[in-house]
Amino acid sequence: MTPFTQQVYVDPLLNIVAYVFQIVVAILAYVFNCILILIVIRSRNKEIGRYSILIVFFALSDIYYNTVHFVVFPVIEYFHYRNGNHTQVPESYGNAFLIRGHGLYPDRLGIGLYAGSYGHTFPILIYHFLYRLIVIKYPQHLQYFKMFLLAMFSATAISHVYWFSIFYVLFHPDQEVLDALTPVFNGTITLPVNHTMDTAEKYSQALYWRGETFESPRWRNLIGAAMISYSLVSAYGTICYSILRIRKHLKVYVKSAKTVRLHRELLRCLVYQSFLPVLTSYFPAAAAVLFPVLGVSISAISIISPPICAVHPLFDPILLIFTITEYRRAFFALVSVREITLLTKHRNVSVSPAVSIG
Repeated sequence: MTPFTQQVYVDPLLNIVAYVFQIVVAILAYVFNCILILIVIRSRNKEIGRYSILIVFFALSDIYYNTVHFVVFPVIEYFHYRNGNHTQVPESYGNAFLIRGHGLYPDRLGIGLYAGSYGHTFPILIYHFLYRLIVIKYPQHLQYFKMFLLAMFSATAISHVYWFSIFYVLFHPDQEVLDALTPVFNGTITLPVNHTMDTAEKYSQALYWRGETFESPRWRNLIGAAMISYSLVSAYGTICYSILRIRKHLKVYVKSAKTVRLHRELLRCLVYQSFLPVLTSYFPAAAAVLFPVLGVSISAISIISPPICAVHPLFDPILLIFTITEYRRAFFALVSVREITLLTKHRNVSVSPAVSIG
């Protein structure tokens, strides 16, 4: 079953819009990440130096995330009963969320892989900031760059497994949560997403409280939510600390104006890459998982989460290309019709004498 034959939403127009948007964004993400990699490989800027390896790794990570998101097409939903509103889950099971793939690979394993691709971005961002700090404050440690790369690769892999285990193991559906969400799967409750009992076990699901909010906790699911919270808080705590340290040392950094400008551009780009996704993907997805712990719900999350999570791997390369002066110039040179025309004319002029001599 392809995404275009699987009706995710009750509204058929919404299905078309969601899938067309997903395809367009996925293609653009591939294009811009490949362009970024090409620009980085062609760049001869010695001041960027080995940091280009980290940039390429980030781009490859975005390509991986983009692929998994397109193949899985995850849709997140969460529910909370309020004042007898029968469009929500019954009161005794009022704090739940579920997520399932609705794309080419809709099985629960796909959700685990998607969660891993979502979570492994955090150590990559952290190591980018740490590298910028090392270059400015502790350049003598650059001799251990290979060990630094190994640590970054290892942390990325560990984070992938960490997030995978949360959604595949800790949010594994059990009979209690399946019983609680039966009104969702059998269509008793009206929701914007189509559900059937046949697919109930393909969802990663969490039911945090058996009764009212904060009553009768289900610890396996709550531990999963706590692990997600810890990952997010520790990642952004480290990032904010690194930003403050880098900004402080840049004020007294004794190098050429060009070098300082490049450091500022790279820092600004990292800040954009770290905090723009908070609005576009991290917050909506994390809110869908964590808000039910507090008994809070936003009914539109199942509609807005797939498209805004899809744009994350598109923004990263665009931010890098247009923030760093050299990359921006290289991009316009690469896509400029005028540049291509001039190159073609130059090649024709160069080839003509050889042809005439022959």
